[in-house]
Amino acid sequence: MTQNQIERHQLGQLISANKRDHYYELHYSTGDIARLYILADGIFRYFLDPAKKFDENHSSFVDLSQFNNDYFEKSQPKATSDSLIIKSGNYQLIFQQKPAVMSIFDETLHRNRLVQLSPLELGNDQTTEILKQHKNEFYFGGGMQNGYFSHKGEIISIKRDKITGKGGVLTQVPFFWANSGFGELRNTESAGNYDFGKSNPDATILKHDTNMFDTFYLLGNSPKNILAKYYMLTGKPLMPPKYALGLGHVGNFLTTLWQPGKAKERNAVMFEDGNYYTRTNKPEDASGKGSLNGEEEYQFSARAMVDRYQKQHFKLSWIVPNYDVQEINEEAMASFSEYAAIHDVSAGLWSQNNTPKASPDTTFIQTDTTDPKVLKNDALILRNNLKRKRPLIFSNTGIAGSQNRTMLAFGDIGGNWENIPTQVAGFLGASLSGQPLVGSAVDGTAGGGNAQIAIRDFEWKAFTPILFNLDDQGKFSKTPFAYNSKMTQINRAYLKLREQLQTYLYTLIYRAQVGEPILRPLFLEFPHEQVNYTPQVGHEFMLGPNLLISPIVNGREDGNGNSRKDNLYLPNHRTMWVDLFDGKKYLGGRVYNKQSYPSWHLPVFVRGGAIFDLGERNYVLYPQGKSKMVTYDDNGYNDYSRNHVATQITSDLEASKLTITIDPTQGDFNTFQTENTTNLNIMCDGYPDGLTVKINDKEIPMQEYGTVDTFAHAKEGFFFNTNYSWMPEFDQYQEKKQTALQIKLAKRDITDSKIEITIRNFRYGNETLVHAITDSLLRSPKQPMVDPDKISSHSLTVVWPQLTDQVQIEVNGILHDGIDGNSFTFHELVPNTRYTLRLRYVAGNKVSEWSDPFGAITKPDPMNYAINDIHVTSSLASPKDHPIDYLTDLKLASEWETIDGVSEDKPLELTFTFNHLEHLSRMVWVPRKIDHQGDPVEVNVELSNDGVNFKPYGDHLTWKSDSKNKVVGLRNVDAKAIRLKVYKSSGPFVAAKEVIFFRDKK
Repeated sequence: MTQNQIERHQLGQLISANKRDHYYELHYSTGDIARLYILADGIFRYFLDPAKKFDENHSSFVDLSQFNNDYFEKSQPKATSDSLIIKSGNYQLIFQQKPAVMSIFDETLHRNRLVQLSPLELGNDQTTEILKQHKNEFYFGGGMQNGYFSHKGEIISIKRDKITGKGGVLTQVPFFWANSGFGELRNTESAGNYDFGKSNPDATILKHDTNMFDTFYLLGNSPKNILAKYYMLTGKPLMPPKYALGLGHVGNFLTTLWQPGKAKERNAVMFEDGNYYTRTNKPEDASGKGSLNGEEEYQFSARAMVDRYQKQHFKLSWIVPNYDVQEINEEAMASFSEYAAIHDVSAGLWSQNNTPKASPDTTFIQTDTTDPKVLKNDALILRNNLKRKRPLIFSNTGIAGSQNRTMLAFGDIGGNWENIPTQVAGFLGASLSGQPLVGSAVDGTAGGGNAQIAIRDFEWKAFTPILFNLDDQGKFSKTPFAYNSKMTQINRAYLKLREQLQTYLYTLIYRAQVGEPILRPLFLEFPHEQVNYTPQVGHEFMLGPNLLISPIVNGREDGNGNSRKDNLYLPNHRTMWVDLFDGKKYLGGRVYNKQSYPSWHLPVFVRGGAIFDLGERNYVLYPQGKSKMVTYDDNGYNDYSRNHVATQITSDLEASKLTITIDPTQGDFNTFQTENTTNLNIMCDGYPDGLTVKINDKEIPMQEYGTVDTFAHAKEGFFFNTNYSWMPEFDQYQEKKQTALQIKLAKRDITDSKIEITIRNFRYGNETLVHAITDSLLRSPKQPMVDPDKISSHSLTVVWPQLTDQVQIEVNGILHDGIDGNSFTFHELVPNTRYTLRLRYVAGNKVSEWSDPFGAITKPDPMNYAINDIHVTSSLASPKDHPIDYLTDLKLASEWETIDGVSEDKPLELTFTFNHLEHLSRMVWVPRKIDHQGDPVEVNVELSNDGVNFKPYGDHLTWKSDSKNKVVGLRNVDAKAIRLKVYKSSGPFVAAKEVIFFRDKK
């Protein structure tokens, strides 16, 4: 047997098993011993330790203290001729003797939940588990994988790299789950990678860089159930104080320097003295310096920023004044915290990786550590400061269990459109990995300067758990009033809307405690549509059960300068969706294209049946079918678990009869007011002719009011409002309002009042929910086709003979609406994929028969031909945060740079070595986008067939310093290594996003 075989082996035949005091002990022919723990219903631990020490509490993120021995004692082992079967509840854990594979059978469903394809592979530095993968099995988890939430057919890395853009991994969470009803949490802090069918579509291959195999198997009938079990092991999510849901500002008011600027400079800021200033890193150019309380100059201070938010009518809730600066004067900080508190703003401290010296009135901490000991100390300091109030810690990274201690709040570079869909998918991925409290700085940190991106970023982030700006890290200011008055007004309107939705958002945070994500992919609400499990809808999300948000993700505009929106999917053909702002109604189960949205209008849709509590029992209802909402409230800072109230509201629309029931409020907290009014605003399409209100089964008389003013002064009664709006900040943008029946009920004891409202002749959305009628007079299209000259890896163009203004196109079974003219291009498609289409004409609510199916296959992804695993060396050193490895990691979000600059006499030498001789087609240098200080402008290329001897290739090249990729043709070139010499750059260093080498497609 070779040394390699000794170091790496498959688990041998199962030869014996014993039931110990709280675990089963399994012995294998290879000498390996494993333990099986049965912790709870559907939570099993399999622990194989080659050292045979079995330290049950070796992990820093799993808490086993809450589990007792009950489920283990009730388990029943049974040996058969070829297996050991351990029965626990409705599950059978089947350990096959040879080969030594495990499966878990669910007696309720009469099928396996999971099956190992082969025995565990064990080595000195890696362990591998291979599971059987099914065709319709989708996979989620793995922490925040930027740009991705659904992992089928992909490989994900379980290792933080601090890259905030697409492809980066911000949190290291060795936990995944499948929609088939099982999940796994690997009990290790070592790095790993999970292959969900990329190498083999029938297998899931799970690897970690450790010789110990310790994993928890979690079985559940729903994602909520699986996440709740994950929380049993790692802790429930943090319950933040209410102020954490408000607008935050993170800045550096200690070392930021300001120099005089000019109004025409895009990054110039006008201050209170009427002059313009820009940030500078050069003390000799500075005329002003930041401070906490105006110790330097008041207008550059943190206090002045608090004042500024107030003057601009933005409610600031929390502020961090020392971002990225550890040392801070405690006395000055205490003075600033006191000033902030007077203005109802909570002041917190930034800390790098150790517990800060916090003054007694510090209310929260922002950190970039995940060390549980440090975070525990932070929480203790805050608890001592706050007495009985809830501590709050923001962190820009995380591990499994971080959700119990921190909210995940980070800042990427910002300033480009790609960040938006990347973060939407990343937020969903974090939510499905057990971290529901997540947010990212509006418009990022160092990038910026594009007002349209900044405004669209603020809009969709107003619907996420954390909303904040991270300032003073680059050229551009990140406040919500950094641009013109029009943009400021729009941001102000969205902040007001967020404040109105606080009860809804706060209720979702409560529900997150039991495994319901706050931000949800569409499949959590609509699990029967397969498309909802795929990246195709990864650019939109649900905020709770009732709001669908589809952010603007690119700069495409229509002829009027409005954002053009394609690929807007609204799920479920039985659901009505209502545009939150203009009340327009849409039928679900289709994709809408060619939608136009002016700058103020974010695509946000209310689900039919939705119920919102705008606070103080002020309800808005969008009736459709049967629906229910339970709202939660507390005082915002004490122990919520025993001190909160819950109110259940149900709505039932059957035929034209609407019944609304508000149950008595349950629970209590120390500032809760039992006497309260009740207001209902019921969206409708016409005047209902019958209203009955009962309180505790007793009918009460209801007076109708004819004007807004008389109804406003009434204590009890109803009003049919044809000019209704519950978002007054948006009234300025549209003339047409919506129609609602408004009902007022006087003050009563809401803990002892059951309210039942019946409305007859009620109509809402009846016309929208009528499906199209096929008209035989409309002939079906005869010649629709995909233009063969307009097929790329991500798009294809359909053309047809125009007979009507509108057509509908079905793409792989999904209906696309909103298409006119005689051609349409589908974007954001999957490379190398067959698309089958049908087309039909549309005239009003009538449609033709479908055409015969036609279609095409998209071209392969060019990145399939990119060479990976390239070894690269540099003659110049790189800073720790921008290492040379980033140059060839095939992640455009990472950036490499040198510390020093170059010259003709001392050029930079970059040597790229391939694993074997490659037949190449081209090299692409991708410049960094944030600025052009490090762009190479004079370069030379050399080739080597052996990796040792190099010879020049072509002439000296001169490149422009701009955002365009620089391409060097290498057709018919064979090379083992390539050397690039940079003789001159546009700045004091050299930098790039990526250097990509493509092999010839042949």
